[in-house]
Amino acid sequence: MIVRKLAVLKNAVIIFLTFCISYCWAQKDTLPYNKKKEIIFDNKRYRVYNNYLTFGAGKAYSDIRRIVQSVLNVDFQFHLQKEYFQLGFFMSGDEFLRNTDISGHVCYGKRWEYNYFNWAVFVGPSYSYFVTGSTDTSGVFTVKSHTPIGGYLCLQGVYKVKYDVGLGLELFADISAEQKMAGLRVICYFSGAYRGEKRGYKKKK
Repeated sequence: MIVRKLAVLKNAVIIFLTFCISYCWAQKDTLPYNKKKEIIFDNKRYRVYNNYLTFGAGKAYSDIRRIVQSVLNVDFQFHLQKEYFQLGFFMSGDEFLRNTDISGHVCYGKRWEYNYFNWAVFVGPSYSYFVTGSTDTSGVFTVKSHTPIGGYLCLQGVYKVKYDVGLGLELFADISAEQKMAGLRVICYFSGAYRGEKRGYKKKK
């Protein structure tokens, strides 16, 4: 019963992410790129086009594991003009830091940043290393390693406590011919948007 519910959850996550990606790619930004473009928020200057780091922990379903997996991740999101990319990895296992799977990915994405929220979606190729074990009829236990190339996608939603610091949720899926994994993580968000105090503004003593 639990396996069936997890399979339904996995399919729902994949369908939801696919819909979001299709919607996001349909949106066009026609304004010219200005790398020095800034906004003023809370009497501070922030760069509109900025890089950010996310890391966190969560749970995931894998179709080759007997229990729900514990996942840790770190991702660096950077931009080339208006285009955003993601470089990162995650590791998973039956418990945190008891890892049987390590996966890296390089993705292309779309990002929408507001004063209190940051939304993003990324998709791209992934490379994984993981092991599985089996016992034959004679009772001998054998460990087998796998190194598949697959596809990775994720959807990020962050509430920003400050303009450049926040906390959020991330739906993700890593799919290859040898394993299908999908799950949810809680992530911390730190951006490099801060440029200093607003010109002409002085703090009250």
